[in-house]
Amino acid sequence: MRSGWTGKDVWNSPNGMSGFGIKISLLVYLLAAGLVLCGQETNGLITIHMDQQPMKKVLDRIEEQSGLSFSYNSRLIDADEAVSIHLDRASLEEALSILFAERRISFEVVEQQVVLKRARAGKVKMDAVKSQDSTLVEVSKFTLNGFVKDMRTGEVLIGATITIPGWAVGTITNAYGFYSLTLQSEVEELICTYVGYGKGRIAIHSYENQSIHFDMEKDLTHIKEVSIYSDELDNVIRTTRSSEERINPESVRKMPALFGEKDVIKSLAAVPGIKFFGDGSTIFFVRGGSRDQNMITIDEAPVYNPTHLLGYFSTVIPDAIKDVKIYKGDFPANYGGRLSSLIDIRTKDGNMNHFGMDGSIGLLSSRLSLEGPIWKEHISFFASGRRSYITRPLQNWNPDIKDLHFSDLHLKLNYNINPKNRLFFSIYRGEDNFEAQSRPDFSTGINWKNRTTTLRWNHLYSDKLFSNLTLLGSSYEYRLYMHLEENDYWNSSIENLTLKYDFTHYLNPDNTLRYGFLVSGHKHDPGNIYLGGEEWDPGYDLSVRYTREFAMYVSNQFIISNRVSIRAGLRITAWQNKGPSTEYQVVKTSNGGIERDSIVVREYPDGEVYHQTFAVDPRISMVWQPGVKNIFKLSYSRTSQFQYLITNSISPFTSLEVWLPAGPNVPPQSANQFTLGYTRRFAIPGLSLGLEAYYKKMNKLIDYRDHAHMLMNPLVEEELLFGAGKAYGLETILNKEHGKLSGWISYTLSRAIYQVDEINRGTPYPAYSDRPHDFSLYLSWAFHPRLTLSSNFIYMTGAPFSTPTGFYYYDNHQVPVYAERNNDRLPDYHRLDLALNWQLSKAERKYQHELIFSVYNLYNRINPVALHFNKITDENGNFVVPVDFYSNPNLLSSQYYLYGIVPSVSYHFNF
Repeated sequence: MRSGWTGKDVWNSPNGMSGFGIKISLLVYLLAAGLVLCGQETNGLITIHMDQQPMKKVLDRIEEQSGLSFSYNSRLIDADEAVSIHLDRASLEEALSILFAERRISFEVVEQQVVLKRARAGKVKMDAVKSQDSTLVEVSKFTLNGFVKDMRTGEVLIGATITIPGWAVGTITNAYGFYSLTLQSEVEELICTYVGYGKGRIAIHSYENQSIHFDMEKDLTHIKEVSIYSDELDNVIRTTRSSEERINPESVRKMPALFGEKDVIKSLAAVPGIKFFGDGSTIFFVRGGSRDQNMITIDEAPVYNPTHLLGYFSTVIPDAIKDVKIYKGDFPANYGGRLSSLIDIRTKDGNMNHFGMDGSIGLLSSRLSLEGPIWKEHISFFASGRRSYITRPLQNWNPDIKDLHFSDLHLKLNYNINPKNRLFFSIYRGEDNFEAQSRPDFSTGINWKNRTTTLRWNHLYSDKLFSNLTLLGSSYEYRLYMHLEENDYWNSSIENLTLKYDFTHYLNPDNTLRYGFLVSGHKHDPGNIYLGGEEWDPGYDLSVRYTREFAMYVSNQFIISNRVSIRAGLRITAWQNKGPSTEYQVVKTSNGGIERDSIVVREYPDGEVYHQTFAVDPRISMVWQPGVKNIFKLSYSRTSQFQYLITNSISPFTSLEVWLPAGPNVPPQSANQFTLGYTRRFAIPGLSLGLEAYYKKMNKLIDYRDHAHMLMNPLVEEELLFGAGKAYGLETILNKEHGKLSGWISYTLSRAIYQVDEINRGTPYPAYSDRPHDFSLYLSWAFHPRLTLSSNFIYMTGAPFSTPTGFYYYDNHQVPVYAERNNDRLPDYHRLDLALNWQLSKAERKYQHELIFSVYNLYNRINPVALHFNKITDENGNFVVPVDFYSNPNLLSSQYYLYGIVPSVSYHFNF
């Protein structure tokens, strides 16, 4: 029985316009409309004769005659100032130039509005100040810099916006809360804004280099409002980036979750372009890429397997997270190594001022976080741990289970040495363990561990030059125990040690230069067997692979005007394979067969570089804001990947995986991606519409031969096939960030097609990540000061998979016959979740606690995760002879699902 979409539809139709073409045409139309709208000018002439009249009255008269309205900051213009002006049939430009001749105010017509701003801080002349040679004296440049922090906790705030009232200049804080702004004119005050916080204002009394720090206070009136995407309305040109999203950790707390376990990684299902496997899995795909093309970092260190309980939950504790950024296309130049996405997770630094505690008790696990000052205003700590307790309940169902648990630990130290130096030390440890005992003296099991360690040093070389030196290590180890009592197991691992140095040079408000370098060493163990704890010799060498990586990168953001910014970057990577290592080269016969005597074995001594490759990855993007309500984005990026996840299972419920590096037999992958985006902001506060179209071409993608043998195979690279792929689509989202009712509606229309010469006789086939239709609806309703109701609905096309078209028997074993790759689909996936957050304490109380009631899969939808085919029968239920290919066999299938409706309750507290 077939289900879902076979892939033969209007997308590939040669006649007529496809649905995707219609969407692109609509986007092009919107872009053209914006150009026409922004190019409109008024032809009205101004005649005005007024003496010593208030400025407000003069502007009203100009509004009447021009048909336009004025938009400006009340601090920019004194509405009661008495002015005189006499004009006859003057153009609007002439009238305003005369009116503001001595007031350093610029203007532009935007969407039937005259927007007034402070003139740009270029060469601004001092009023009536002349030297003896009659040349005008210019104000000398000066730099303002500092950090933006939470007033209560001392946590630095990432992405806070710094602006000057009435000026078209500003900046944002970096990943460590630092900003720098160079000016060349008098300014009265500096303003800082950040989502969920009140506006910060600091008066400027002297025009010289100085440090100005902001201590921001949370705005309790907005605490309960969900804010998924936190772009500031101000300074859009500097803050907007193509294919970048940001998740507020506070919003994750309110989202419905399986068993009440809040999960930051699973919350990414809300982001257009990110598609999850389905129930019980944290595996996700981004814009047509494979699962190993996504990099998840915790404080810059990569996490290779971010799953618990074979994928049911992710490794990241929600209470430990400060900030989450998602890059789907326009990657920063200082990041590389993956083709599809980067999930950049930053953990909390620890409260510099007060001791705090945060915890949660759920059905499957509990977690506890502690933070506070060790040396007030200088050293703080943050520690967060989580442990499951599901062994005993499962033993009632299966007494053979000895142990089944997962655990996490985040630890961070933050040392503020002085205003120019700061140290961060953070570690993460995660473990899963499963043990089953079939008889008293025989137990089997699996165990895997993630470990990361990061040491970072922030140093301020000057008012304009910020640096961050990072030393990090990361490892992932998997063990399959064949006999626990005898210590017999199969082991696979990957490790890396990296040193990187990043610099940010704030040349001026319109030019920010970022550059740095990276040196990294990697160790890949493809898997070996240990008997009694000693490595077993299978008679051939399953060599551990050692690699080195060198990278240099640079990027520059240019603010061309108040409307346009350009960001250009370049990343150059050198990848080296070095000894000790044993490499196998297979020389194929003329008929494509492989013979034992055609294998060439090469051994390389310790330290010898025997293979190297290079990658040059340019990135460029542009943001155009023709009006206060419209934003257009365009980007191109090239990415390269040198490490791959090798597995012969599409099931998410396994950690039996091997990471291998690029080398003599496996080329690096690459991708080129183009994006075109549009954002429309509406008059309703926080309401916006976003569209982004993308096209991605991928090269040297990995697929597998039929019946590939992946484990304990010295020739595993010969089981790999290489091809190309393309992914394209249109992502849309209507988002409301503020108010009692908030949330979003998103829809993605996309395709992901792969082509490998040895598969399907070279005919393209849908990739496993190909889910053409993806719809998400999330709503949060704060109907009472202490009660918030949230709902989440998800729908997506079923995943493609390969169904056998027949079976045959060989040596009494039933062998399936596959005619085509990914020739069928699972049923479409959809579900509805609900959650009720009941705040048990008032907002101003020191001790905060709440109950969270949630229902996962409210209408009990059966979403299969796998189909099994047992026999071949005809319509009467009789078995068909396996070699009878002349009949039309029906496959007798059984589908497997994980759960239906799942109610849960959890308790959360903090103080």
